[in-house]
This record gives sequence, structure tokens and C-alpha cells, in this order.
Amino acid sequence: MPKYVPPALTDHLLPFNWDVRKVWGLVAPVSEIAISEFSYLLELPLWSSVSNQGMLFDISPAEVIRNPLASPYQTQRLADADTRFPIDVLLLNDRRWVLDGVHRIAKLSALNAPRLHVRIHTASIIARISVN
Repeated sequence: MPKYVPPALTDHLLPFNWDVRKVWGLVAPVSEIAISEFSYLLELPLWSSVSNQGMLFDISPAEVIRNPLASPYQTQRLADADTRFPIDVLLLNDRRWVLDGVHRIAKLSALNAPRLHVRIHTASIIARISVN
């Protein structure tokens, strides 16, 4: 069954699949940026409200923050998010795309953190992280 992507996400998903474990293995310097640069992501239905159902794209991080009972599964993932790790970001076509770290962004936002630690990767990594 093909994955359904809500229209609200069409401009917010990269046109390729990647292996997050390969992203974790990349080497890149850590820098800081304002959390506000990614606050728009919190309103998008990026998450699945239930586990083991694939990518449902049926609930936003902001919905989970506002109402933890809306998705106990994502509420637990949010609580478990380890904010000691930086957010992995791909710089592609003058735009920043989150490769890994939306739960950490959401948790830090809920904690009113002003800044994020990020690792910015260039498009040169795409071949190394892509999967079919």
C-alpha cells in the first residue's frame, strides 16, 4: 500500500528516503541556531499517533505537546527524546531540512529553550545516507 502524504507535508518532505543510522555516523561540527527556525515544523502532521502502523502523518508535535493523551505513544517518545544530541540538518537548495531530531526540537520547544545544537550537512552526504 503506498504511503499517503497529507497535502500539508508535500513541501516539507525530502524527495528521497534515508537511513537515520547512517546520518548518526556522519562527522560534522556542532553549531547553534535559534529554535524558532524550526518552530513551523511543530504544527505539521509529521508523526504517527500509534506505534507500528507505518508513517500515518496524522498528528503534529504541537498537538502532542498541548494534549499528551492525544497520542500516548508520541508522548512517551517525546519524554524519551535525549536533547544532549544535536539535530541533524541537511542544507539542500538553500533550505534546511531536518534529517533527525524533530522529537528533540519539540521537547526543547516545550521547555522554552531558545537555541538548538545542530549538525549541518551539505548535499554531498545524500549518496551516503540514501536508501531505496
